[in-house]
Order: sequence, then C-alpha cells, then structure tokens
Amino acid sequence: MKKDALVLYKQVPARILEILSDKIVISLPDGKEKKVRPKDIIQLHKGPIKSVSNIQLPESQTEEAWELLQGESPSLEELAELVFSEFTPESAWGAFLLLNRTPWFKGTVDDIIVRTPEDVERIQKEEAEKKEAEERWSSFITVLKKGEIQEENRGFLTDLEQYCLQKSKKSRILQDLGKQQSPENAHRLLLQLGVWDLRRNPWPERYDMPLEAPSFDLEKGPEVERRDLTHLEAFAIDDEGNKDPDDALSFADGKFWVHIADSSYLIPAGGEADREARGRAANLYIPETTVPMLPHEATEKLGLGLQEISPALSFAYTLDDDFNITDCEICFSTVKVTRTTYSAAETRLGEEPFKSMKQVTDRFNIWRRENGAIFLQLPEVKIRVAEDGEIRISPIEEYASRDLVAEAMMMTGFHCARFARDEGVPIPYVVQPAPEGDLPETSKDDPASMVQLRRFMKRSQTTTIGGPHSGMGLPVYTRATSPLRRYSDLLVQQQIRLYLAGQPLLSEEDILEGTASCESVTGRVSLSERSSNLHWKLVYLSENPDWEGEGIIVGRSDKQMVLQIPSLALETRIALKEKLALNSRVTVAAERVDVPAQQVQFKVRD
Repeated sequence: MKKDALVLYKQVPARILEILSDKIVISLPDGKEKKVRPKDIIQLHKGPIKSVSNIQLPESQTEEAWELLQGESPSLEELAELVFSEFTPESAWGAFLLLNRTPWFKGTVDDIIVRTPEDVERIQKEEAEKKEAEERWSSFITVLKKGEIQEENRGFLTDLEQYCLQKSKKSRILQDLGKQQSPENAHRLLLQLGVWDLRRNPWPERYDMPLEAPSFDLEKGPEVERRDLTHLEAFAIDDEGNKDPDDALSFADGKFWVHIADSSYLIPAGGEADREARGRAANLYIPETTVPMLPHEATEKLGLGLQEISPALSFAYTLDDDFNITDCEICFSTVKVTRTTYSAAETRLGEEPFKSMKQVTDRFNIWRRENGAIFLQLPEVKIRVAEDGEIRISPIEEYASRDLVAEAMMMTGFHCARFARDEGVPIPYVVQPAPEGDLPETSKDDPASMVQLRRFMKRSQTTTIGGPHSGMGLPVYTRATSPLRRYSDLLVQQQIRLYLAGQPLLSEEDILEGTASCESVTGRVSLSERSSNLHWKLVYLSENPDWEGEGIIVGRSDKQMVLQIPSLALETRIALKEKLALNSRVTVAAERVDVPAQQVQFKVRD
C-alpha cells in the first residue's frame, strides 16, 4: 500500500494519507482522519485518488458484464473493467458496490461470486414485491394520517393490535405517524379508527392469559381408602351462578365437617394433567367470562353437588360443649351435596344444621381475634357483563352465611397446615409478617381508618417453612380449600393424598419448584383480573355520562385528597378547593374518562 491509494475501511471508502511504522493514517468521506492498523483496511486500487468524499462512478454496463462472467470468479479489477470499461479508483469503488447490494454479484473483494440467472430472477422478484409492499404501506400511512382506512389495507392494522396486546416490541404505525410508542397510544388509535370499540378488553391478552378453557386428558391419582359420608347432610354455599363448587359443610353428631372437592382424584402429582394445571395456575375471573384452570369435564366430575355423589377430602372437627375444636381428623370420602346460595342459607341460620355450624365458626372467629387477627373492611363489588351486554356493578352483599363459609375455609387452611407441619409433610405454607407500629383504631363507620390500616399490612409470602399469618391471626396456614380453581390448593391436596396413600411424597424442592412456576402465572392472573375490572368500570362510566355517586374522603396525598367511591370499589385522588375532614361524604361525577390509560378524573357536584 502507498499514499493516495483507495482502501476499504468498515465498508466505506478511505484514502491513505500517511504510512507510519505501525499505523496508517486514512481520510474518511466526512473529511476526518483516523489512524488504523494495516489489517483493518483492504486495498481496492493503488491510486492515486485525491478525495473519497464524493466518488463519481463512470457509466456502467452491469447486466452485460454479468452475462459474460457466468460461471467465472473474477477479480475486482476484472469486474471493474468489464462493467466500467476501465480500472480506476472510481471504477474499483463502483465494482465493490455491486457486491451484495445488487442482484448480480455477491462475496468479498477477494472472493467475488457471480450469481446464477435463477438467483437473479428470485432476488429481483423479491425486490419488486418489497417495493410494491413499501408503496402500499406508504399509501396506507398517507390515508391513515387523514383518519381513514381503506378496506384493502386493514391487514396493516395487525401491527397496531399486536403492539397494543404486547405481542410485539413496537409499532411501525405509531413510528411512522410520529406518535410515542406505548400500548395506551396504540389502544387509543384503534378506538379512534373504529377498529376496536370501547368495550374491547385488551388486558388478559396483554398479560398473555389464555381465554379458552383447557383441554387435556384426566388421570387417576393413587388409590386411597374412602369413608362413605353420604349419610351426612352436606351444603355447598356459594354466590348465585357459581359454577365450580369446591367446598361443602356438614354438622352431625356433635362434629363439624368441611368437605373439599377431591381434585387430586383425577389430577395426580407429576402427571401431564398436573403440568397443564400448573401452567394455568388459577381460574381467571373477568367481568365478561370465567376461564377455568381445569377442563370443564374435571369440574363436572369433581364439583361438589354437580353429581349425585362426589369424591371429597373431608375434615372432621371434634368439638367441646362451647364449640371449641378439640381434634381434627382428615380423610378422603364420598359425599352427597346439596347446593344453595348465601341468600338462601341466610334465612336458615336459625335452624339446624346451620345454627350449629355458625356457632362453630363464630367461636373460631373469636379465637382468631384473641390471636390478633386484623379485620379489614373495604368496599367490594361484583362486576359482570351480562349476555345482553349490560354492565352490572353491584356491591357484594354482607351475609352472615358468607362469613360462616369464610371462617370454615380459614379453619381448614389452619388445620391442614398444622397437620402437614406435625406429620413432616412438605407443603406450601402462606405466612404474613406482623405489621409494625401502632395500628389505628378502626370501625366500620370510619372508612378512612380502614384505608389507613391497610397501609400497615405486609404482603403474604409462600414458603415451605410454616409460620404465622398475622392478618388471619393463625399460627400456621396454607391454601387448601379451592383445588378446582387454584393450583397451590391442588398441590397441597396432592401431597396429602400421597401421604394418606402411603406413597413417596413430593420433596421440599418439588414443592418449591411447583410453587415458583405457578406463582409467576398467578401474578399475571391477578393483574389481568384487576386491570379487567377497572377497564369495565371505566367503560361503564363512559357509557353512563350522567352517573353520580357518593364519594368518601379517606386520606390526603400532597395537595390532593384520597377519594373512595364505595359503589364502584374505586379509590382515586381529587383536587378540592377546600380541605374536607376525613370521612366527609360528597357527591361526585366522572369528569374525564381515559379507558386506554385506565384513568378517570372525578369532580364534586355542587
């Protein structure tokens, strides 16, 4: 190499200015100089060339040269002479540009390959199709900027939908329209264009949740001895319309019974059905539908009261004269269950067996209070999109029968955990650290105190080491009463089945693995449900612009007040002209609703 030679540096032309002992000084197209190693550059022509800033290429006869060179492997100089009729620095650069940038030639400076006619035809066809697609895209964007959509270009909108649902990392449409990349902007544009209507709920898909019921083969768990408890009068008490009854209660001969659907009967540990259930982690409850964790077939066969006789895992509680629990026996069983609702059970609390069942759960509630249980009462609503499309938001009614069932489930979670701990059976326990500091005095008539108390509560954690659950006031606790709709409960039941069947148990590592793999999914289930509920609340407000409701001031945040709207089970912040006392009640209306951003701004009615 010598001064003024044309060289290639990182795919751009360069001119040699000076050759030093170990480096070469080159000039780049932008006029900047750079010291490089000899191995960093490739000579294209010995020169001389005075500038590489704007190399003018001679006239070319590329296709003719390509035809003449069929079957050969020309050098760069031979290619330049055939294409440009001369070998100069300018034609050398032009010959290099033919490699890999045109249909006719590919390779490197030292290894030039002449493409076959078949390759050239294919490449030209692909380039023509790409050009046509780019022209269609450009036309689509031009029309889109006017807020219009041509029917033949609707397929391009998949780009926007996929990004809105977080199936792609960015949207080319948003980019070409100069809009900020965000799923909310994609959602907003889909609404503006009329591609989606306001009711379209993107959240389950955004969190990668399946919207169809699973379909997998059911299996048989290890055989266990079953007690025939069909003589007991057993009641599955649920909300009206419940489709997955997984618990029932009995009281007879001084014993209180809690029966749990035996999901482990058809979904044993370690099988394919188990892996499928773990992948779902839990039922998905959203206002427009319920997506079950298990196939419909499993629920039909295992749901308590859905068949004349149901398999169950039963907990028998022996009681003293004051309805304190003195012993707990666990067995697999067959039961005959009658289904009823909270409202129907409420009218029967004064008669047997409901009266005695309530006395048992009331005594357990007192025991939990004595152990420091925290009772947090916040507004709850049930949101459903009816078949006729009506959005129904209704408060969850307070029933003593609902409390009865809730206490029975906590009781069973406690005794199941204590049994596993005492017998050395590894299971996932749920622990909750005690809150720190002095807890505020609370009452049902003081909503602000309930919100303040919530701030003291710590997150519960899943562990294989049993410990207290401070919120429930229980020394040890596990989730064990919803195996049709929660995998963690199914996992506990599978382990108890193995223990009672005398089979090898899942190890602590197995439990940790199963818990960890389903917890990430459970998190997405919770986010999907929370975001879907908020979505439908905002759609409801958008479709009912004249809505007004009661708001309660439950806190202060900077210059704003924290507003609780019980009828929507919603908390937000609101700026007020005057400061109001906590628990003040005001009439509010929605001033601005942004469904894509999941935001709503309220104003106080005069």
